[in-house]
Amino acid sequence: MRLLCLLFAACVIAAADGPRPTIPVEKNPERHQQFLEVAKAGNVDLLFIGDSITDGWRSTGKQVWEQSFAPLKAANFGISGDRTEHVIWRLQHGELEGIHPKLAVVMIGTNNGGDSAEDVALGVKAIIGEIQQRSPGTRILLLAIFPRGEKPTDGARQKNEKTNAILAGYAAPADPRRVVYLDIGDRFLTADKLLTKEIMPDALHPNAKGYQIWADAIIDPVKQLLQEDPGHLTPSIGKRSTIAKVAKVEDAILAGGLANGLKALERLSADKDADTAAAAAASLAQLAAWREQIDAGIAKQRQDGDIFAAAEMSAAMAKLYAGDVAKAYKAQDAELRKDPAFATGKEYQKLADMPFAARKDPRFAKLVDAFLKKHPDGWYAEQAKALLPK
Repeated sequence: MRLLCLLFAACVIAAADGPRPTIPVEKNPERHQQFLEVAKAGNVDLLFIGDSITDGWRSTGKQVWEQSFAPLKAANFGISGDRTEHVIWRLQHGELEGIHPKLAVVMIGTNNGGDSAEDVALGVKAIIGEIQQRSPGTRILLLAIFPRGEKPTDGARQKNEKTNAILAGYAAPADPRRVVYLDIGDRFLTADKLLTKEIMPDALHPNAKGYQIWADAIIDPVKQLLQEDPGHLTPSIGKRSTIAKVAKVEDAILAGGLANGLKALERLSADKDADTAAAAAASLAQLAAWREQIDAGIAKQRQDGDIFAAAEMSAAMAKLYAGDVAKAYKAQDAELRKDPAFATGKEYQKLADMPFAARKDPRFAKLVDAFLKKHPDGWYAEQAKALLPK
């Protein structure tokens, strides 16, 4: 298992000097206290984090929630009106103490109306960092902010789309095994990109039909992410296809069948139906872009000196692909494991994987000191220093 949360944690540490969406702000203390009680009770495998749209699973979407997510040991930490800075504050004040969810579903940002898309994305990035720092084993399904406004020309919708374009990059190469990005926004829209009252009566909050669409769109990825090895790479298909044939193949790919899925998409890209062919080609393009991002991430890790992470990602890619592509990744993994820094990284990873609560124990500081005496310089030494609570 590999933790790269320090890429995000730096944003959290510097939040006081950053843009507004990254600066923690308290809100709704009563609801926060309720969530603390849920956390203390434990037994949460699946955690939803967000604003009123997530909060709505308790009311408008309650029946769908009970059918789809409640059986998965799910908890809902969504609060109406929350912005990114409110979620950051809540996470910093105990909402993950007592629980270590296997998966967190995060969808936040539409209420940050006065902030730029770039700053909103930084706020979401800080949230990811908080989750990874406080619950290292938790995977994150990062959802694109849902569409809002009746028409595609709506200013708020366009800003959300700009934010989403940035969020899509957080899954790869930043932390592709721990963060999976998914954009299901088109599922709520007509072919003309209109958001109708039949789905979201106020052009923002889903009705019961809208919550069913949401559940149907993520239930398979959610179940897969809950079950699979956290070290496994999940291909990023940001925008899911609305063409049934292609969507079925995408589901199979997200369930671990990338090699066969690529072959199926290649066949569909030559389909006689133009829409099917175009959708398959678009899906192939997303997967090709994802692989390019992973390769860029591995190259950067090698350059930085994080040999352990580069080797693990190479091994994970080898498991996903077949043929010559798999052989190339296996060879790269073998080469990296011969580097002395690989053993240092493996030792560091044991420290990084310790729960946030354990890092407050004085004995953890002694472990870090021992590591630094043995490895005083280099990338891992700097990361080990950053593990100590501020």
